[in-house]
Amino acid sequence: MRRAADVIVIGGGVTGASIAFHLTSLGVRDVRVLERRFLAAGGTGRSVGIIRQLYPTPETSAMVLRSLRVFQRFADAVGGDAGYVACGALIGVSRAMRPALEATLAVQRALGIRAELLEPAELLRVEPRIDASGLGAVLHEPESGYGDPTAVTHAFADGARRQGATIEQGVEVVAIHRRGDRVTGVTTAGGESIDAPIVVNCAGLWAGPVARLAGVELPIVVGRHPVFIVERDAAFGGPHPVYLDLAGGAYVRPETGNLTLTGSLTDDETEHPMDPELLGRDTGLDEATPVLERTGRALPRLAEARYRQGYAGAFDITPDWMPILDESPVRGFWIAAGMSGHGFKLSPAVGEMMAALITRGTPPVSALPFALARFTGVRPEGTFVASYLGAPEGR
Repeated sequence: MRRAADVIVIGGGVTGASIAFHLTSLGVRDVRVLERRFLAAGGTGRSVGIIRQLYPTPETSAMVLRSLRVFQRFADAVGGDAGYVACGALIGVSRAMRPALEATLAVQRALGIRAELLEPAELLRVEPRIDASGLGAVLHEPESGYGDPTAVTHAFADGARRQGATIEQGVEVVAIHRRGDRVTGVTTAGGESIDAPIVVNCAGLWAGPVARLAGVELPIVVGRHPVFIVERDAAFGGPHPVYLDLAGGAYVRPETGNLTLTGSLTDDETEHPMDPELLGRDTGLDEATPVLERTGRALPRLAEARYRQGYAGAFDITPDWMPILDESPVRGFWIAAGMSGHGFKLSPAVGEMMAALITRGTPPVSALPFALARFTGVRPEGTFVASYLGAPEGR
């Protein structure tokens, strides 16, 4: 059996769903999202959903601000509930990091991002439970917070359906067809061929193998990123803001039910490549212990929290820890992958940008920094922490 579509989107995570929504918003009607399992089954469903605005370039800063504005008015912009909680975000840096933070903040303010630089002593008025003794400065983003990546994915998918898209779950792509240097369609595991002049690789942790089906190699490593859940005791007090301790190497994100999600900010994910099929597996207390120690140093009251569970999350990481948002050397075969831990918070802007590029429009933010060709020759290098500040981090 053969079918046809205008655009095939491979992957039903938040990126694929957002691209489908934005394509149909531009009038592209025959969009088919092919998801091998179910919506948000991959990295999206294991994301902690933090929405912070500190990014090192004008392009990434503009994208996260555009995305934040969507999350803030999600019901009107997309439909549904993003689960967005504007609890605020604090980002602590060492003294060595402070000059880079100040330079980045100047760029952000020029773009309209609300943020203020706090001296460590000033942290008492915002969140006194944080230990500021090892910090050189703290960035306060009052509009930042967190959202629900799974709910956002389903909302984008529902919006795309209302606008004419077809979302097919349990459909795995096993072949991508080419005629010369142009993509012509795909074949599914069920033996069905779908002809299409445009195929978009949004397969997340599986983007590398999907790209190879089209003869394209992507510089992506799947790195393991464990997430741990602790229960705050009654003495802790009310919920805390999102806190990202770049100096100490830990982050915390509040959750309902007196829970906190925590993990590392130590840039070691690329040192721990992971089979994405192991996503979501339980982690042991032995692996959690060093992370919880760093968390306890950042927020000493959390040292008394009760460990509940941990699971294996993962990032699809490029060498410079920034996404690939571009057409591949195979014409019509587009890449929206290598999100490097930024996928959820940038998803509205990524969908908007990719839809503009695919329809040959002008994206609202320059796509040049996200071109695949930047990895030709001498590859740009980076770290996750540098993706906040754009400079090697100090400790």
